[in-house]
Amino acid sequence: MSIYNFLDAVSAKLVLKLQDASVYIVANIGFVVFNMLDRPVNVMNLRLTPQFRKIFCNLEGLIKSRKVGVVVFTSGKESSFIAGADIDMLYPKTNTSEIENIAKEGQAAFRRIGTFSVPTIAAINGAALGGGCELALACTFRVCADHKKVQIGLPEVKLGLMPGSGGTVRLAKIVGLQEALKIILPGGDVRARKAKKIGLVDAVFPGTDSFRNQHVFWKHVMKFAESKLWKSPNRTYSPNKTWTDYFLNATSVGNWLVGRQAAQGLDKMAKGKYPGPYFALDSTLNSVQSPEEDAEALEAKHFGVLGNSSQSKALISLFKMMEGSKKFKEKCHGASGVDPKKIGIVGAGVMGSQIAVLCAKKNLRVYMRDIKEEVVQKGLELVRSTFQRRVEKGRMTSEAAEKNIALVTGGTSVDGFKDCDLIIEAAVEVMHLKKKIFQELEKIVPPSCVIATNTSSLSITELASVLETPERCVGIHFFNPVGKMPLVEVIKGPSTSLDAVATGYRFALQLAKVPVICSDCPGFIVNRILGIYMGEAVNLAIEGCKLPFVDAALLEFGMPMGPFRLMDEVGLDVAAHVAPVLEKGLGERYTSDERYLQLVKENQQWLGKKTGKGFYKYDAKGKQGALNQAFETKLNRLVSRNKRKLSKSTIADRCVLVMLNEACMILEEKIVESVPDLDLSMVMGTGFAPFTGGLLSYADYRGISVCVDRMRVLAERFGKRFEPHPMLIKMAREGARFFPNRPEPKALRQIPPSECPRSKL
Repeated sequence: MSIYNFLDAVSAKLVLKLQDASVYIVANIGFVVFNMLDRPVNVMNLRLTPQFRKIFCNLEGLIKSRKVGVVVFTSGKESSFIAGADIDMLYPKTNTSEIENIAKEGQAAFRRIGTFSVPTIAAINGAALGGGCELALACTFRVCADHKKVQIGLPEVKLGLMPGSGGTVRLAKIVGLQEALKIILPGGDVRARKAKKIGLVDAVFPGTDSFRNQHVFWKHVMKFAESKLWKSPNRTYSPNKTWTDYFLNATSVGNWLVGRQAAQGLDKMAKGKYPGPYFALDSTLNSVQSPEEDAEALEAKHFGVLGNSSQSKALISLFKMMEGSKKFKEKCHGASGVDPKKIGIVGAGVMGSQIAVLCAKKNLRVYMRDIKEEVVQKGLELVRSTFQRRVEKGRMTSEAAEKNIALVTGGTSVDGFKDCDLIIEAAVEVMHLKKKIFQELEKIVPPSCVIATNTSSLSITELASVLETPERCVGIHFFNPVGKMPLVEVIKGPSTSLDAVATGYRFALQLAKVPVICSDCPGFIVNRILGIYMGEAVNLAIEGCKLPFVDAALLEFGMPMGPFRLMDEVGLDVAAHVAPVLEKGLGERYTSDERYLQLVKENQQWLGKKTGKGFYKYDAKGKQGALNQAFETKLNRLVSRNKRKLSKSTIADRCVLVMLNEACMILEEKIVESVPDLDLSMVMGTGFAPFTGGLLSYADYRGISVCVDRMRVLAERFGKRFEPHPMLIKMAREGARFFPNRPEPKALRQIPPSECPRSKL
């Protein structure tokens, strides 16, 4: 779908060539083609600002001389329009006024598009996100290709920002307030047909050629442009299809109702911890009630405030870490590995079946084996029902679902493993059983096959010891629920080859997961840190703290759920099983109260969400209900006579700062290769408050010396487990940070929930 081949075919004339853009003319149609040759995708940055001025001056001259009667803005990238703002440009800036001026520059450029005396068209051939979407919104018309690469949206709030170049000013006027907020507030995007349905684009054209040089999309664009030649650029939008739409989108009372409902949704989801959506909502509501000049002024002001917030810098850092995890060769030290084509899974239970679903979604063949045929059939049925639900929800066609389902086979025979590239053992967490499975697998699978385990706590080193070729043993640890949790720990033992690690890493990337490499140790990264976190929560309960109060304290801190709700999710039996493993391998700081472990053992009907009751009760759909009073009564019998009354901040500090200590030990032991890898693991594997950037990032923003002082107070009051790690003491003394190359925390400002704007509500 190359625009350049098409322009050559129609003998277009090149009239202006700049570093990142060119202007062509054919049949009185001006084509502005963006193409940053030094980047895989086009982005909006300050480098483009002077080029925009030259392009606009050139076009205005061509329009005045009657050489151009319509202007088409498009991309020279084959499957990408403009992917958004250049975050590398924004990230280091810590001056609110400077960041606000960046927004004003973008607004001025796109506003100038609206001053042309001829129509303008955005021809979207791929991702039009952030600034790319805002450029398209500034045009008179928008058309796009019916192609899977086409996404049109405003994802800025995911980076702690908001649209800053007219996105909150124009979108609601084009598609209506309700539809605009559905895109802006979650940082969402829409595909081609949805964009047409809501009025975001005016036409959707075929996006795939049937033969070489067919240029089907560009021919449709050309025909559309010809129909707009010399027409008026003025346009009135009518997003209101019903009287209800008119009331909600076009009246002040309706706007207030829509805004209030949106704010309530934000309070429920973001809880004021993520200010971006609140500022974006305020700006969007203002835009439907104010002149464009005033609307742009508020948008730019809000953008400046957000751009200099600690939340934005943290979320951008997190995004950069996620992008960094995709750099396969760098992460795997040059090892190649292979992209597995057929996956063998040992164990057709819930975990094995969920892994099979993930593989089938990515068109990988799977063979699931279990010792009982009924277990295999139950696993295959789980695979089938998962895809059928996607069909029922309109997420895929029945034909596509059947193709995916057919990729997964199963049985009790081991013959299906003979041509696998990768085997994942997902059997029960019993070492001697796993060793036996590994020995059997080694005799069956081809020499090039990597043998992996999905263990959450057992030693990779010990498992590999029973193999004649231990170098091909690696851990590939998925988190439950497999379909939702993005992290995959790729665990290497002392004998594991770099190629085996690379194959595990590539496999995780194939599944669109976020892989992190770590060395073998009890609990690896996430379960090791979660183990100390959940253990501290149990300590608090035994000291007399009410479970909902502890959970509320960590929710207020920013965790996705409290520790007791998390234990219900994991399974109380699983957590109790892992605790002794961690204590044996890591020492007394992981020692659990024996009475609590016995309580879990004696009450197998209360194992959490999977049994319908744990610390809390759950309905048939798994929705959390009230506290399980019967379990709480038994737990209260363990409570010491000297009950403690603790503040929420003390509870949060106790749970979070023990994690920080453990993280320092992991770094000291070189279990992870880098500080970013540890923070990425915490956010992607535990949901650790993303607006902080991760556990170590949080320590930087709070201040290492502040953390050390607080830990010393906790140690005096609650025990030596809170004594700060020597690494922290040294960092505090030297004024060091975990992320020294990031913006100075003192130059940033954390926006509290109380300052999230609500003036329009």
